[in-house]
Amino acid sequence: MVSTPPISSLKHKIEPLVNIDPKIQYDVSRIQTDLQTVYTDLTNMKTNLPHTNEVAIVQENVKKLCNDFTELQTSLGDQVNKLKLVTTEDLHKAKDEMIKTATEKVTEHANNHLTENSVSKEEFENLKQRIEKVLGADEIAERMEILSTIFDSTQIKTLNWQCRLIKLLNGGLAPDAEEDLIISQGIPKTTCEKFLKKLTDLGISESRNVLAYYLMPDNEWIYSYVENPDWLQNRLESTVKKENEYQNYIRDNLNLIEEGLLLEKSEYQLATGKIDFICRDKNGKAVGLEIKYPAATSSVKRQILGYKNDYEQKSGITDSRFIVIAPKIPERLKLLLIEDNIEYREIEF
Repeated sequence: MVSTPPISSLKHKIEPLVNIDPKIQYDVSRIQTDLQTVYTDLTNMKTNLPHTNEVAIVQENVKKLCNDFTELQTSLGDQVNKLKLVTTEDLHKAKDEMIKTATEKVTEHANNHLTENSVSKEEFENLKQRIEKVLGADEIAERMEILSTIFDSTQIKTLNWQCRLIKLLNGGLAPDAEEDLIISQGIPKTTCEKFLKKLTDLGISESRNVLAYYLMPDNEWIYSYVENPDWLQNRLESTVKKENEYQNYIRDNLNLIEEGLLLEKSEYQLATGKIDFICRDKNGKAVGLEIKYPAATSSVKRQILGYKNDYEQKSGITDSRFIVIAPKIPERLKLLLIEDNIEYREIEF
């Protein structure tokens, strides 16, 4: 006789599938009952053979059990197919949702990137200033002071031809031999010669044996500044505006320099240029003030010594005081000024 597996063993194998569907739960329960009946019948047969009626009953129960198993198999197959369908649909939905989310994230990231990295018209004026920060504040201030000295006009028409002229110095320019080139660039010849002489006098360029001009190696950084005359104009105008604002602030607050200081003249003309202010201290001594913004640079020493010498020759005064005023004065420059009996004051703005 074939042995029948214990009910508990079959229950253990079927149990993970029971929770799938109520119909399966019913079928499993019914099959468990049938199995129990068969098991009981077989047990009885062991002790009471032969019993024809019992055998017929067992055969009927086995047939019924087989039918129940067939129905259970069909139900399980249907449920598995449903689960596959649901799983596939869910996967498609999940994929679509992921694509949608990813697209939104990429779009958001792109918009943020454009917002953060795009340069507006207003920001353009400060773009190169931000890039130049790697140079250090002192070097930037010194370069802007040199540029302000070179380009004494903020008119874009003048700046355009001056920038073109400086570009021609790259490799050397012989004005007499290259007059046609100068004219073709829209550079006025007479004014061009004065501008070239100014560059030489300032030590920015040099004139060699055959009358040709070159930028000095230490000043070749100027080439990068003349590439965009519009930017240069904006930068010079901004620098001049801030310097004027700082000058007005100092003029209206002379007590910040020292008590009792009185303004006598502004923009006082001397042989080597205009000094910002001529004042009188509380003892009646003449005091020349040279204002620098945003910082004083090493070139101011030669400038203020020239003003002091010119003023004393012009006025006959020998005990005048001259002071450099700026929001920031480098320590090395302070020492150089003290060596030549020039005073300084750091006044924030």
